[in-house]
Amino acid sequence: MPDSNLLNVEYRKVETLIPYARNPRTHSDEQVAKIAASIIEFGWTSPVLVDGASGIIAGHGRLAAAQRLGLAEVPVIELAHLSPAQKRAYVIADNRLALDAGWNDELLALELAELTEAGYDLALTGFHRDRGPAGGRCRPRRRPRERHRQTGRGR
Repeated sequence: MPDSNLLNVEYRKVETLIPYARNPRTHSDEQVAKIAASIIEFGWTSPVLVDGASGIIAGHGRLAAAQRLGLAEVPVIELAHLSPAQKRAYVIADNRLALDAGWNDELLALELAELTEAGYDLALTGFHRDRGPAGGRCRPRRRPRERHRQTGRGR
């Protein structure tokens, strides 16, 4: 069994990667466009994660963005050591665990204000300036359905 702590990034042809047919996470065209813009701005910062047969475990949105950009190859990390159950669980965990993180609103506002002053396009961060009654507070861009799901209201 390979050392599961050793990560090796390699490039594979886009057409050789196999999306997980039962991936419960969805990616709208708008979100894929944002991922593509992020790849253009920052480069590849998070490789696609695949199993030993090039099946995608994590990175379906990144692959869709690469296809939109017309890229022939993408960086991947192979996680061949995962059991079938672990792969299925990680498909969910990779997307869900980040949703439990919070924000330090004061530090976030400071960072976004300084980026704005520097002329940086906040859309690349996923945030925008809310000029409404909150007095210019920065808020994440979310579709209304996602906001209601997180608050439990508006169903």
